[in-house]
Amino acid sequence: MVTNTLMYAKVPYNVLKDFEPITILSTTPSFLSVHPSVPAQTVRELLQLAKSRPGALNYAAAGVGTNPHIAGELFNLLGKVDIQAVQFKGGGPALIAAISGEVGVAFSGVAGAVGFVQTGRLRALGVTSLKPVAALPGVPTIAESGLPDYEFVAWFVLAAPKGTPREIILALNNHFRNAMAFPETIERFEAEGLDVVGSTPEQAAATMESELKKWAVVIRERGMKAD
Repeated sequence: MVTNTLMYAKVPYNVLKDFEPITILSTTPSFLSVHPSVPAQTVRELLQLAKSRPGALNYAAAGVGTNPHIAGELFNLLGKVDIQAVQFKGGGPALIAAISGEVGVAFSGVAGAVGFVQTGRLRALGVTSLKPVAALPGVPTIAESGLPDYEFVAWFVLAAPKGTPREIILALNNHFRNAMAFPETIERFEAEGLDVVGSTPEQAAATMESELKKWAVVIRERGMKAD
């Protein structure tokens, strides 16, 4: 929602002016992995390998501006490395390329790829959130294992058109926050690799604004464009 406005020359909306944020429903981390053929056991070792072989390593992305692409370019920027993005037509083909060894590095969603770690097809080096992920026990965060400022977490926002009456915004926020608090909802979301948030409208607006500022720097510095 925010990165499109930074990567396309023209978009038909202003993310901060055309919407009334209602709530951040949930967030979901990704994780960094390598094919077993890549001689890196940790994030630090991957950074060292990338620095010693500039431009030689590739990572699988699911298309320009997708979560793996953004996560990968943040890694490049903070790590001062240049692991090349290889764009595939979606997350499925990108994941297949990673487990087959066509590319050596991947930034994948937890729910869809954790099974390949468990079977040894991928070696997980770090999770992109600032806290460990239950589905990947023993896998540290990227921030604590080589890149202190690294954080990439996708988020899902519920928003209404600008000008929606405040009482409607608050009513919707109340209903969704109550729904998200049910233990069975939390359990179902966690099974899919999602962390329930259920924020206030003000917190949602602050998240969108801070994300816009953060990714503007990454997209500018890494020269990311979608058109």
